[in-house]
Amino acid sequence: MRFVDLLASAELKEGERTVVRAEGRDLAVARVNGVVYAIDNVCPHRNGELGRGDLQGYHLYCPLHAWSFDLRDGRAFFPAGAKVECFEVKEEGGRILARRRLP
Repeated sequence: MRFVDLLASAELKEGERTVVRAEGRDLAVARVNGVVYAIDNVCPHRNGELGRGDLQGYHLYCPLHAWSFDLRDGRAFFPAGAKVECFEVKEEGGRILARRRLP
C-alpha cells in the first residue's frame, strides 16, 4: 500500500488535532510528543467526529458521548473492547503522509 499525502507538517502543531480527507475517508490526525498519529475519524458508537473531540495525552475523545480512543493503536480507553482503524504515519519533505496498516 502506498502512502497518501495528508497535510503540511507545519499545519499540525504539538498537541493539536485535525480532520483530513484522504482517498474518500476522513482521518483524525494529531501530534503528541512530536509524533503524528492518524486514526479513523468516525466513532463506532454514534458516528461522532473524533478529530473534533478533546485530545488528552494519547487519548482522543468523541465529542458526542466521550468515548476515548488511543491514537497509538486505535483501542478504546472507554468503553473497553471498542476500536477504530489506525494508520501508519510518516513525515517526509515537510509533509505528513499516511497509509493503512497491514493486518
